[in-house]
Amino acid sequence: MPSLPIDDVLPEIKETLTAHNRLVLQAPPGAGKTTAVPIALLDQSWLGDKQIIMLEPRRLAARNAAARMAFLLGEKVGETIGYQIRQDSCLCDRTKLLVVTEGILTRKLQADPELKNTALVIFDEFHERSLHADLSLALSLQSQQILREDLKILVMSATLHTDAVATLLDNAPIIESEGRSYPVENRYLDKVNRQHNINPQQQLMINLTNTVKTFIHEHEGNCLVFLPGVKEVNQLARQIKQLLDNESINNIVIAPLHGSLSKQQQDLAIAAPADKAMRKIVLATNIAETSITIEGISCVIDSGLERVLDYSPASGMNRLTTQSISQDSAVQRSGRAGRLSAGVCYRMWAAEQQSRLLKHASPEILHSDLSSLVLELANWGVTDVDELQWMDRPPHGATEQAKALLQQLSAIDERGNITAHGRDMLKLGAHPRLAHMMLAAVQLDQAYHACLIASLLSERDIFLSNADKSADIHDRLNVLLHGRSNQHGIDSQQCKRIMQTADDFFRRVQQCSNSRVNRERPDNHYSGVLLAYAYPDRIAKRRNPNQPRYLLSNGKGAVIPPFLQHHLHEYLVIANLDAREGEACIYLAADISAEQLQEFFVDNIQQEERVEWNESAQRVEAKQISRIGKITLEESILHDLRNRETQDAIQGCLMQAIRSKGVGCLNWSAKAESLKQRAQFINHHLDNNPAVNKQFADRPLPDFSDQALSDTLEEWLQPHLNSLNSLKQCLKLDLYNLLLNRLSWEQQQLIKQLAPERISVPSGSSVSIDYSDPEQPVLAVRLQELFGLFDTPTLLNGQCKVMMHLLSPARKPMQVTQDLNSFWRTTYHEVKKELRGKYKRHYWPDDPFTAQATSKTKKQMNRE
Repeated sequence: MPSLPIDDVLPEIKETLTAHNRLVLQAPPGAGKTTAVPIALLDQSWLGDKQIIMLEPRRLAARNAAARMAFLLGEKVGETIGYQIRQDSCLCDRTKLLVVTEGILTRKLQADPELKNTALVIFDEFHERSLHADLSLALSLQSQQILREDLKILVMSATLHTDAVATLLDNAPIIESEGRSYPVENRYLDKVNRQHNINPQQQLMINLTNTVKTFIHEHEGNCLVFLPGVKEVNQLARQIKQLLDNESINNIVIAPLHGSLSKQQQDLAIAAPADKAMRKIVLATNIAETSITIEGISCVIDSGLERVLDYSPASGMNRLTTQSISQDSAVQRSGRAGRLSAGVCYRMWAAEQQSRLLKHASPEILHSDLSSLVLELANWGVTDVDELQWMDRPPHGATEQAKALLQQLSAIDERGNITAHGRDMLKLGAHPRLAHMMLAAVQLDQAYHACLIASLLSERDIFLSNADKSADIHDRLNVLLHGRSNQHGIDSQQCKRIMQTADDFFRRVQQCSNSRVNRERPDNHYSGVLLAYAYPDRIAKRRNPNQPRYLLSNGKGAVIPPFLQHHLHEYLVIANLDAREGEACIYLAADISAEQLQEFFVDNIQQEERVEWNESAQRVEAKQISRIGKITLEESILHDLRNRETQDAIQGCLMQAIRSKGVGCLNWSAKAESLKQRAQFINHHLDNNPAVNKQFADRPLPDFSDQALSDTLEEWLQPHLNSLNSLKQCLKLDLYNLLLNRLSWEQQQLIKQLAPERISVPSGSSVSIDYSDPEQPVLAVRLQELFGLFDTPTLLNGQCKVMMHLLSPARKPMQVTQDLNSFWRTTYHEVKKELRGKYKRHYWPDDPFTAQATSKTKKQMNRE
């Protein structure tokens, strides 16, 4: 076996695991921990006839590690060394070391909490902090504490915060190993280009292509390029192929490497080229960051980006975001160039940006959908996450939202305990939403249909990025069902993988069912129904006809982007959308009819009577409403309003409308307006005139201001709203008498005394006083009707003179005065000249004190 740096600490690891049941191992990339440590422990006495289980974060890493260890033992995989991953396993009864992926370990723990046949659980690359790794470690620790004190736990990583995990493991011993890595020169961009006419994605592709060109011409060996996702892998592969064709270079192989490739394609990317004269450029996602060794890499080109699924508890949706990697990841990636010899790493960011990167990546548990985790905990018998030990506690908001969803799916009860249905859901190995859908489909004879949908939603899309496609899930189903995978723009290998996954799901559904489950041909008529079982919170209704905007039952808004708008339906069930700010973007959905919602989801439909204001009709309407969540399925106007509760609600809504519009929206007659203003005039002077206050402070009046009347609608208006529901009906109310009813007889007399509605003038006319200004009432009267009146009339028992607006015979203002006597003696004679010129038929005496007051012309006066 080749010598490795980890060999120096293998004796210490053996001794420590003999004396302790918990151990933390920190070993940098290239130390050999993934393969050398497990093999070294196969001869330990504490292993006995039990097994070692080693957890790897990815399927590719699990298969690769098992194959390497079997090779080192001179055996085939499946003998002493085996592996078990989803839809693939290679092991036998003699297997002593089993490499598994995270979901498999969780299943083993749930099936056998004691892990009776296991002596040691190894958590490799724990620094990646995947959700399943955190969960499996928490379950293993509790199993060790309660059921299996002799169970050993070894946590290994290259960049782990050893103190934190050692504390979690009750101050477990820490062993550190030296790595074997040749010097790697990190080269940064001289500057970060920011051209106005191209976006950051295009600029990244330009930088990557130029750097690949530099590698081809200036370096020997093979190159590993880290990219954020499959889209960028395919895009850069096309760019490099064009570059190679243009320069007639034929000794370079382009090898994509990501999780959705077949086993054969992944192995091809990892292995050295069969022809030693050939070179290789591996285009990988972060799948190549740890655990696997790619032959002959001397150069790394790092985009500095990764794509993560970020869950928003506020929206209940996932959002795929592209973000900068952490400093730890940057070190891991660059280290790939120094495994065999000195190497170089080209980083697609400026040197000054390096220190701004986060030191460590955020654990998945802090930004993921926790519904699967909460269901696993419920099956474990845990309803409170604090019952287990965590490096990072699952966030409360995401946990509560997960519980609410699982209750909606009938997976757990109101106390958080798992149901029989929930246990069946776990057996399917799918997200709880999809598991519930597959089980519910059995009753519709559409189990295989549901399995196909679940597989589609679990795997990468069958359509390539440049394919013409819509948001309709039937486009995908039809390709799978009618054998059209050879069409342009369709990934045929992905179609095969989805069909295999669907078949696996169907076998599991059959095992869960008590009755025979037939493989009926899928009926597209049920696609929306099936999706609604999985996504009851994403049933959506179109907001307006002929528009692609929808309201979801969870209250969120969503829109179908223009390039996917092939069909518009009134109702959709949305399977795939993002959680962007504002309206989410719909990427995959199926139509569902109102009749299907009524037939299959009657338990989700709430019936309610709702009283609301109709602004256009200016009235209150009582409606019978059928709804699912926030979307309305059906509504009708209620005409039988004898229910007291409904009547009270109508009155309350009508009063709220009046409040919001102001009491001025009511029909205030001149008489009602006058009474309101007269009372406010007296109140104003009671507050601001000491003399008035001294006389009448013990005789207060109600506050008739608009604000006070609005605040007291329940007292003076509501008793008179019986059977009324519109502003039009309210216009018939006699507001004068409603206000008068608020005044006692003494208060009414006081208002008449202090603020009379009218004043009699010498002509015999009774003239209304304008009280709209509570500070200064106005008496507007024709001047000739005041002849013989010596002084200005007063109010408030002589405490307030009215402001007199003296009018012409045509009722145009000629003079404003509060001192009538002075006006007669002075200004009148100038005004008289003007009036005699304009109104010659009227009487304009020289002495207004002794003249006869009149409202008539001279001719009319002579007739009398």
